[in-house]
This record gives sequence, C-alpha cells and structure tokens, in this order.
Amino acid sequence: MAKTKIFILLILQMYCVISPANNQFDPSNSKNLFLFGLMTDSTVRLEVSSNRVRPGGSVFIMSNTDLSDLPGGFVLPVSNPEESPIKQIIPRSRFLYEVTFNSEVSEGTLTFNLKDHYERFSRTVTPENLQIEVDDAPPVFELRGGNSLDISELRSGFLDLEANEYIEWDESNLNISLSGTAKNSLVVSSIIKSKKHLRILFSGVPNANGGILVISLFGVKDKAGNSETEIRIPIQVFAFRSGPLMLLPKRSCVGLELDDGRRIVLGGRSRGGSSEFVIDGNRTLSRMEIYNPVNRVFENGIDMLFRRQEFDAVKLKDGRILVSGGFGGVRFHPDNLMLRSTEIFDPNTNTWSQGPNLHFARMQHKMTVLSNGDVLVVGGITPFSPFDSISSVEKIHVTPNVQDMTVSFVGHMAESRGRQAQILTRNGKVVIFGGENLESFSPFASANFVSKALSSIIIFDEASNTLNPSSAQVHPRFNHFVKELENGEILIFGGINHRTNIGQPELRAQIYNPFTDRIRTHGSMMYAREWGSSFEFPYGRDRFLVAGSIEYQTSGNGYFSASLDSETWSYSANRFYVSSQSLGTRWEACQIRYSSNGGGMILGGRLSEILRNTEEYSFE
Repeated sequence: MAKTKIFILLILQMYCVISPANNQFDPSNSKNLFLFGLMTDSTVRLEVSSNRVRPGGSVFIMSNTDLSDLPGGFVLPVSNPEESPIKQIIPRSRFLYEVTFNSEVSEGTLTFNLKDHYERFSRTVTPENLQIEVDDAPPVFELRGGNSLDISELRSGFLDLEANEYIEWDESNLNISLSGTAKNSLVVSSIIKSKKHLRILFSGVPNANGGILVISLFGVKDKAGNSETEIRIPIQVFAFRSGPLMLLPKRSCVGLELDDGRRIVLGGRSRGGSSEFVIDGNRTLSRMEIYNPVNRVFENGIDMLFRRQEFDAVKLKDGRILVSGGFGGVRFHPDNLMLRSTEIFDPNTNTWSQGPNLHFARMQHKMTVLSNGDVLVVGGITPFSPFDSISSVEKIHVTPNVQDMTVSFVGHMAESRGRQAQILTRNGKVVIFGGENLESFSPFASANFVSKALSSIIIFDEASNTLNPSSAQVHPRFNHFVKELENGEILIFGGINHRTNIGQPELRAQIYNPFTDRIRTHGSMMYAREWGSSFEFPYGRDRFLVAGSIEYQTSGNGYFSASLDSETWSYSANRFYVSSQSLGTRWEACQIRYSSNGGGMILGGRLSEILRNTEEYSFE
C-alpha cells in the first residue's frame, strides 16, 4: 500500500472526538456537564465524527449547546465548492446532528467556514474551519459486525477490532484510552493484539442508556510504516431507555420514519380496560402523532381522513406515506366499516389526499413497495365476523398526482391468508411466507371459524405480474418475521402455529434462497416471538435485535404471558444469541424502525389496559 494514513470510518455513520483528554462530550468528566444542560458555554464547540466520508455518506456533528434558536438552526456554511455538497441535515437531538452528503460529490476536500457564520450571531465557535475529505475507498478499522453493538456485548468485558491491513504496533508508545457518552466507569484493563486483530478487555460498567464509546489508539503504524498520532474508533452502543408518553394511549397502530427524520405513529385503537377515549366519534383513531427526537416529545400531526386500526402503511419511493384498508370509518362518523379506502400523506406539504379504493375491504393485510414504485396489496382478513381470510392480491399504481393513481387486480392465491410475512427480493419477486387461513362455518355473524397456520409460499413475479406457488415450504406459522440477509437470502423466524390454547410458538428459524427457491432450517430462536409483542430493530452492519417475547402455557384453560428477553441475530456469527432486555411487556403494540441509524421505538399496546408509554432502542 502506498503512503497511506489509517483513518477510521464507519461506513454509514461515525462519531469521534479530538482527543480523550479534551473530550468535552464525556459525561464522566465533571467539567463537561454542560452537555446535559447543567452548565452553559458562550463558545459553540463542535465535534465531527470523521474527517473522511464516502460519497453519499453521513457524519455526525455534536454541539455543546442547543443551536435551534439561531435562524435556520444548525448549518454548515460552504466555502468551497461553489455548490453545496450537503444533501440533508437532520437534528437527532438538541446536541446531535446527522449530515448527509450528495452522492455526486465523489472526491475532494470540503471546507466549511464556521467562524464567519457564527460571528453574524455574535457567537464564537471552535473549530473555526472544518474540513471533510470525500473518499470512495477509505481504509477501515472496526468491529467485525460494524461499529455498532448492543450494550450487552459491551458488558461482556471485551471487544474485538479488526483492521483491513497489517498493523505494526509501536510497543514503546502503544496506548489505548476510552471516552464518549457510553463510557461511564469503563477502563481498559488489558489488550491482546496480532497483525490485524486487537482484543480490548474492560473493567467497569458502561452508561446504561448507551451512547457513543470512542476508542483512541496511540502508537499504531500501517504496513508501509506510516503512523497516526491518534486513531479514533467510534462505537455506537445501543440500549433500551424509557421514551416519552404518547398523547393518547393506543394499540394496533402503525409507526414509520419519514425521510426528513420525523417519526410518526398513525391510527390505532384507544379502547381497552379502564382506558377508553372517544375521538372523532369513535374509539378507532385517525390521529397522527409526531415524535420530535430533538425535544423527545410527541406532538399532534395532521390526522388521517379515515379512522383506522389493523391497517397497513408503507413509505413510497418518493417519501410519501400510503395507507390502506383496516377497520374503521370516516372521521366524525361513529360507525365502523370494512375499509377499502387508501390515502396518501405528503411530508412536503403535510397534507393527506384520498387515493383509489381497493377492490376488496381487508385488515391485517400486508403491502410491499415494488421496484417500479407500485405497491402490492396481499391477503388479509375480513374485518367483521364471520371472519374469513382473503385470497385476493391487488396492485396500487403509484403516480406523482394522487388523482391519477389506480388499482388493478392481480389474482387469487391458492390458499387465502392474513398475518403473513412478505418481502421484495433482489431478483424482483415478492415472496409471501405462510400466514393464517380462516374459514367460517356459516354466513351468520355469530358463526365460528377454523384457523390454520399455512406452510405454503407464494411468489409474485413483478416482470410477468403473476402469482406462482413455490416448491419450498415454511414450518406452519403466522404473525412471524422475515429479514433480508447480506447475501440476499431471507431469514424467517418467530410466529405461532395456532390462535387457540393449543397454539405453540415456532422457535425454528429458516433461511430461504430466492435465487434457487430452496429453504433450509437454521437453528432455533431462544425465546418465542410473535408480531405485536415482539419487535425487530436493525443495528450495525449485519445485526438485528428482536425484543420482547411470548410464553405459551397449554395446561388447564391455557394462557400466554410476555417477558423482557431479547436476542440478536448476526450474519457474521450466523446465529441468534442473548442480548439486552427491553423495559416493558405488551401486546398489540406498534414499532418505528429508525432506518437511518438503526434501532427504533416500541409504542403503546396493551396489558390490562391500553398503554401510552414508549421505549427506545437507540444510541442517540
């Protein structure tokens, strides 16, 4: 390798400090309490996560003070080039900002003149100038699964780091120190090193709320003999923490993250136990609540046109939100109906517009955004007794003008189903796994029905617009999860195989290969998981956590309970393993996945009554 400096870069996000001795954001330093609002500083002090970024990548910038009171809030003034290279700045908290760069800027050094900008507001700033180099192939030194981890891994007492080239350790100057908001009382107790690997052993405990742990290495040279005074490795430490209360208690809602960073929760049901609210003439909600991550509060948004529960919503390719079906009705009308309606929310105008009606009313169905931007609507359950599952599949043709959107009928699945799991694969097919088949005994509303978990897999081919059966089968399950892996295969996990007291959780995980249409069993989960009481959040490069579990008892009358146990699946480890616990149990809750940085939020649900509380799984 030619003369090269080793820079530390987390591919999507990073966080670093100038030096551990001068880290004004370290809560373990009594001089730095202003970070938490306990002190003030007349100088604006900014820290950038990395001085290198890939084209289209992001960095984090942290401030010692809240800049939201300045005109335009936090900005990065551009000295060169002439056109701004910044795509978006998203406030992640009052002190943390995510800066995303345009992918068109592929190389060069970006210079931001901070001094002149903040002097306009009679503020001093350090540093006075900020330079960030755009590099499409930077060296990497990181954790095996990416520079993000669950706090339970940090509590294990060691971390393994891996370099992308051979390292020469300067024994006389080798030193490692820790800083950052996740540090708390952690200290380095010992190190074990080789040419490309470094194991760091800790003593002490990390911050229970997670945060950023910055590992600073001194005395490191690359194979060409080039050295850096200091190498900083920022680690995002994810942990559960209590979130703010929603404005209303709710269950059966839907949560989404918008492209501009806002996090919204839609609809749901406010009735249950002693918690009953009559809103818009009914207990089924049209409400939108917006989570403000800067102030950590929920605020009222623009209500949907229809009250909905047991519905589905997806984010379209252009950032708009499409909502369909469910159980509810028009706002201010007290009656609940089977809904065929769709509606679209435009975040740019903060308005809802009514879209085209589906051919079939449905709830507990699933939607998938196709590669061409259209939306596939699959299955579901009839909203009123006698309950029957739905076999029809429809396609919503998405256009910039809502009035031009249409719905076309695709066909019927051989077995009707709801509560299935489905995903768009890399070869342009939507694979529909399992689900619940319901058949009522008679047309009367009081009729009983038969519930059956399905093992069949249906494949929708986007190119031919057809539904075809797969030769593979899943273990019979519904209310389960699917997740695309790094190699394009699909991990299938969780769910149950019956809705009555003979129902049992499906612990066996499976992996489906969409390129060969083959499926294989892949070990077992450690705990029972079901959609609505369990929640899946990605973090790191190849990991996701599944929080919350269900426990079934079949003796006597049968019952089930929930627990706080969580587990992580790692592609590099190729297995599930125990991770940190969530803070509370619940059923019929909703979740928001933080697609930009990983992690997410669990919202509402019910135990003996409907809940308002939330909890976050995050490092922010």
